[in-house]
Amino acid sequence: MSRNNKVALVTGGARRLGKDICLDLGKSGFDIILNYNNTAKDVLDKSVKEISDTGARVTAIKCDVSKVTEIKSMFETIASKFENLDLLVNNAAVFEQTNFLETNEDVFDKHMDTNLKSTFFCSQEAAKIMLKSENKTGRIINIASLGAIENWTGFIPYSLSKTGVIKLTALLAKKLAPNILVNAIAPGTILIENDENQTVNTAEIKKYPMKRFAKSGDLTSLIIYLANENNYITGQTFTVDGGRSL
Repeated sequence: MSRNNKVALVTGGARRLGKDICLDLGKSGFDIILNYNNTAKDVLDKSVKEISDTGARVTAIKCDVSKVTEIKSMFETIASKFENLDLLVNNAAVFEQTNFLETNEDVFDKHMDTNLKSTFFCSQEAAKIMLKSENKTGRIINIASLGAIENWTGFIPYSLSKTGVIKLTALLAKKLAPNILVNAIAPGTILIENDENQTVNTAEIKKYPMKRFAKSGDLTSLIIYLANENNYITGQTFTVDGGRSL
């Protein structure tokens, strides 16, 4: 597929933060490869239309990013359809509250496979494409979590997986420099517009010096900067939490 715009792949891009990332990348001039897995068709179709309405060309690819064989298949499709891949946003994740004494191997593996292993292997495959491009450049942005910085004992597998994402970000940044810049964003609680399933913990808000939770735009504005403007910063984790970790 020929293109004039830059191309971005967003994992978990059909819903919630992932969709908002796709929307704002589309508005900033990217064509979008939207990865999804279990999203219902009506929800997927609506997301694709909304992103397309920004002027972006949208390609939706079904892939369970917890499985390496599916990741490789997804990137084979990308390589066959696109001349290049300019940006990878590793956003797909599972987030479940867990009891340490009752956590089993399946729960542990689900967090590690979806949150950390997928980030490693998606980055690996994306880097192969980026380094074969004419300019041999690209950007990788990993969505980590405040839970990787603070000690959330009710979410140990999740927090551990996201801690790995932060360390992986630094390792990849050093390995792939100077061609590919790799950074991470560690958000606190995010309020997603029109998310009917989300509840607001007013007691938790009081712990935020900014007196509110993040909005998607607080993260996507940083993603747009790192994708379009940044030519030097790499290996960093940006905590976007309204001062919660202070």
